[in-house]
Amino acid sequence: MNIHTTPDDPLDPGPRLAALDDLGILDTPPDPAFDGIVRLATRLCQTPVGLVSFVAADRQWFKARVDFPHCETDLDRSVCKFALAEPDLLVIPDLAVDPRTAGNPLVTGDPFIRFYAGAPLRMPDGQVLGSLCVIDTVPRPGGLTPEQAEDLRILAAQVVDQLELRRAVSERDRLIDKQGDELRRARRLDVLAQASAALLVATDPAAALVPILLDAADVLGFDWAHLYDVGPDGRHLRLSHAVGASTETRSRYARLPFGAPPCGLVAETRRPILLSGLQDAADPHHAVLRDLGLNAYAGFPLVSRNGLNGVLAFASAKGAAFNAETVAFFETLARMVTSVHERLDGEEALAETGAYWRSLFERLSEGFVVGEVVRDDAGHATDWRYVEVNQAWGNLVGVDARCAKGRTVREVFPGIEDEWVDEFVRVVETGEPVAFLRKVGTLDRWYEGRAFSVGSGRFAALFLEVTDRIHAEARRTAQLALGDRLSEITTVPEMIRAASEIVGRTLGATRVGFGRVDPDITHVDIEPGWNAPGVTSIAGRHRFADFGDIRGHLRRGEPLVIHDVRTDARTRDDPDPMLDLGIGALVNVPVRDRGRTVAVFIVQDDKPHAWTPETLIFLRNVADRLEAGVARVRAEEDQRLLNEEIAHRLKNTLAMVQSIATQTLRGVPDRAPVKAFEQRVHALSAAHDVLLQKTWTGAPFAGVVAAVVHATGHGDRVTASGPDLDLGPRATLSISLLLHELATNAAKYGGLSTPTGSVAVAWRLEGEGEDRSVVLDWAERGGPPPVTPAQPGRTGFGSRLIRLGLAGAGDVDLRYPRSGFEATMRAPLARLQGA
Repeated sequence: MNIHTTPDDPLDPGPRLAALDDLGILDTPPDPAFDGIVRLATRLCQTPVGLVSFVAADRQWFKARVDFPHCETDLDRSVCKFALAEPDLLVIPDLAVDPRTAGNPLVTGDPFIRFYAGAPLRMPDGQVLGSLCVIDTVPRPGGLTPEQAEDLRILAAQVVDQLELRRAVSERDRLIDKQGDELRRARRLDVLAQASAALLVATDPAAALVPILLDAADVLGFDWAHLYDVGPDGRHLRLSHAVGASTETRSRYARLPFGAPPCGLVAETRRPILLSGLQDAADPHHAVLRDLGLNAYAGFPLVSRNGLNGVLAFASAKGAAFNAETVAFFETLARMVTSVHERLDGEEALAETGAYWRSLFERLSEGFVVGEVVRDDAGHATDWRYVEVNQAWGNLVGVDARCAKGRTVREVFPGIEDEWVDEFVRVVETGEPVAFLRKVGTLDRWYEGRAFSVGSGRFAALFLEVTDRIHAEARRTAQLALGDRLSEITTVPEMIRAASEIVGRTLGATRVGFGRVDPDITHVDIEPGWNAPGVTSIAGRHRFADFGDIRGHLRRGEPLVIHDVRTDARTRDDPDPMLDLGIGALVNVPVRDRGRTVAVFIVQDDKPHAWTPETLIFLRNVADRLEAGVARVRAEEDQRLLNEEIAHRLKNTLAMVQSIATQTLRGVPDRAPVKAFEQRVHALSAAHDVLLQKTWTGAPFAGVVAAVVHATGHGDRVTASGPDLDLGPRATLSISLLLHELATNAAKYGGLSTPTGSVAVAWRLEGEGEDRSVVLDWAERGGPPPVTPAQPGRTGFGSRLIRLGLAGAGDVDLRYPRSGFEATMRAPLARLQGA
């Protein structure tokens, strides 16, 4: 049953023309199905002419016709156009009398049609596209019989069914084509997926692509594919892989110069080349492809950041051209291969860079460490793990670098100081770099370096071992300290203890001391020295023979150096005596006197110790300094004894002179000169006492004043003030006599002649540098008014001594005010200290 609907306007050509276009029926070849329907219609209706007519925009076109000369006519000669608006059959018994057709050229002229009966070709949507009509050349007043009319309707419906069937077939074919396209696209996408997966990890992209192309040639529509790389000269292509090409072809095109068409031209221009219809073209450049029977070509350059890597080319002998989709697919493959080259170039560059830095890393003379902080469950940093170390690290810490990676610093160095962990953790947590100088106690080595954060909980540290430098600085500091201490110490035991302590702390030894050796080097008497905390002293007498064969070096005056008493040839047979005393290693530096060893400077460690040449030089220096210091102390002691003996004898001599003068001058009635002589001798004796305090090298000004004033018996009434100032020996004696004369005069005539009088003595320095002078002021108070000497030219020894001034410098100012005698004397400082 056909269900017809009515279009909005059956005469509106738009929907009809759109339907005809949708069917694609116009101008199609004859179809037996339509031809049969028309022939059957003419037979049933008994007419000579039958048509399947479609009314287009400006014509009517006949899909099938019987006995009609034209395949189409214009609309002016169309009768079928009048059937479009008919709800049923259009029957015109005599076209010559019907006003709609009377003037139709087909009626008035050849073929002189006169009768028309047409059934509208009404589609299921109600749109009428044309008609199935029967035509006669004679009028038929009775039209069609009812059976003929019904047959014509049925046949018209079959035309419509054929149209619908054609539409369905066309739709089916379109769907099949679409499915085919989608299938091909899916297969191509599958090829792309395979290629992508293979190229993602490929190190040889061409080799990875070839098996995929072998399986996909039919899908991609090519007959052969060539993969070229660039030859060593950079001007030729080398065929690395081929798909679908014969052995002869491969051999013939194994090497192509740049510029040779078509692949060499792709390499030369570095641009894709697409060629089609080669067999029909006459371009001589493409004769090569024509000779191979190829009709289409597509070539693509493979260019990465390092330049041209090769050419990927496809060719087909079947199709005249590759369609856009196929070309796009080829381009995608070329880009994928190029991306692999890019990746490989990048990896190669990265590998070169990595190798370069790794090489630098390993060639560093400094130790280099990359560490990662280790935290406990609570997030507290407790350790750090070695991530990277270089060989220099292993050399500097004495550990195989290969064994450190993955282990923590506390695992590699059990007992290492916490600061080695804490400081690097701070670097990671703060991001602030630090410089460090620290000792690894278990290694007994010092390291100096710099640590900085590298992110992700890691840090890097670059360092050097500076143990030798630290030890050298320590030895230098120790030598300076030793020099200062020895210069201050005045006794040998104190000197030995001071030197021993400095050496022990500097070298980290456990016991240091000094021992005196008997002439035949049989025994050593060790004096109390310095011991590390917890180590007992071995002060006392010891017999060398009890500790092995260790006397030979001492006899020759050479240091006895034992790094390990358990392995040294001189002690290994019986190391227990030394081990029992806590001696694992030792150095005995001989102290020589007149060609023989008289003492040894002893340094011991309770464990094996590698005594370096620098350490032995240091100990030799210490022993020499100690020897020199001891000699100095003993020489000073001898000098002190000698000076005391000289002073004693000089005082006895002065006492004897004084006694002789007393006895000789006993009969002199005027006792004043005798007394003055005795007092002056006594003043000289006091000056000698002051000079002896500094072994006659000089005397302090204040000491000279105090001694002289004390000798006069008026020390409690004389005040003295002035800066610390040393006088030379001659100036000391001269100034002692000068002060004695001033004090004597004051006692006779001046400030000290009365019970309440006094004297003030003051000295000071004036001027700078070589012009500095000493100024002495003498001022008496509380005595009778002084009397100016009436005859200055006639004076005694005392007055002349006073006028000579300080050490005979002569710059003297004597004043006699009523308040008391005053004197000011000046002399160059250099004269007083050098005299």
